[in-house]
Amino acid sequence: MRVLFILVAAVLIFLAGLYFFSRRLLYFPVPVTPERLAYIKTRIPGVEEIQIPVENKVVLHGWFLKKDLVRLPTIFYFGGNAEEVSLNLEEYAEKLSANVVLMNYRGYGLSTGSPAENHLKSDALAIYDHMADKLGLDPAKCVAWGRSIGSSMAAYLALKRVLGRLILTCPFDSIQNVAAAYYPAWLVNLVLQDRHRIIDFSADIRSSTLVLASMEDGIIPIHNTRNLFDSLTCPKEMVYIPGAGHNTISMFDAYYENINRFLNKDVGPVKLLEQPVSAKSF
Repeated sequence: MRVLFILVAAVLIFLAGLYFFSRRLLYFPVPVTPERLAYIKTRIPGVEEIQIPVENKVVLHGWFLKKDLVRLPTIFYFGGNAEEVSLNLEEYAEKLSANVVLMNYRGYGLSTGSPAENHLKSDALAIYDHMADKLGLDPAKCVAWGRSIGSSMAAYLALKRVLGRLILTCPFDSIQNVAAAYYPAWLVNLVLQDRHRIIDFSADIRSSTLVLASMEDGIIPIHNTRNLFDSLTCPKEMVYIPGAGHNTISMFDAYYENINRFLNKDVGPVKLLEQPVSAKSF
């Protein structure tokens, strides 16, 4: 009996440890070096450094790439789980027909705090509200764009602020389902703190949506991407980038060609639902 008790206690301690450690397996904060900061400030034109205070004395840090606020849409970009977003500035300056707001998640770059799903989602709204007020932005001319785990924050922002467009790169239905492709589902359900269940509210998104995906994605199984896409009831399109992988998809010309085509496409006004499709509240 004593042995059984010790065994059960050991298993419970192990599972509890996994639960509290699960965020470290999901988020990989990346710093920004002083050299990179100096380079951005002196070598990339049209870039403004941004700091946005949020709750609990956390300060988010990032960048605003300004091109033309009158003629071009404004993108709010949310990166992957190991992405320091300033590394996109050169490409976005050269290849995107849009203004872009890029803020590092809590704990990433020079942003303070620690990442957690509920905070990242509330931060997405705070970033948009701050910049929309500062710049006088029309939500119909704004775009939420998320890559990989950033799809969760982008989709949530598009839903809550009824933005005109949504772009999702290598998205998923839920991190819970993705993790279950690699680990036993029962273990995932027990220990995963942040589940990023986009599927719970995807049917309520009204923004015209572009999904960019790879058939050879070695991180997000393609059926998880398709499951999310099928759940969308808004105007939508899926584009597969031939030959691309999860981390190489943006290296292909077709990637930015399709994004710019979508940004320049007339999608019309966002049609609001009288009642949400899903029963999930946030």
